[in-house]
Amino acid sequence: MSATPGPGPIAPGGSEARERRLQRIAHIVMQVLWPAFLMAIIAEGIFFSMIDPRELHVVTAYLQDSRVAAYTVSFFAFWALFACSSGVTYFLAHGIDDPTARSD
Repeated sequence: MSATPGPGPIAPGGSEARERRLQRIAHIVMQVLWPAFLMAIIAEGIFFSMIDPRELHVVTAYLQDSRVAAYTVSFFAFWALFACSSGVTYFLAHGIDDPTARSD
């Protein structure tokens, strides 16, 4: 049997700091993804209320003329687009510093 070294001494408050950091990162992710999700819903509703998915070349060529596939792919495309927009806005407003350094 070989003895494997343990994780070493644990710094006081190390797990609390890690938990606060994870909570802060989760908070940032939700501040970016939630508004992007809501805007993707609105954008898809407006876009497909004006355009029939089967009229788009991409749908007929790659999605086998499926409206549901067009709705799904476009929703995730809109969500990614708005998530990028929200992320840039967040980082321009708050800067790219250590998430645990800020005290809100």
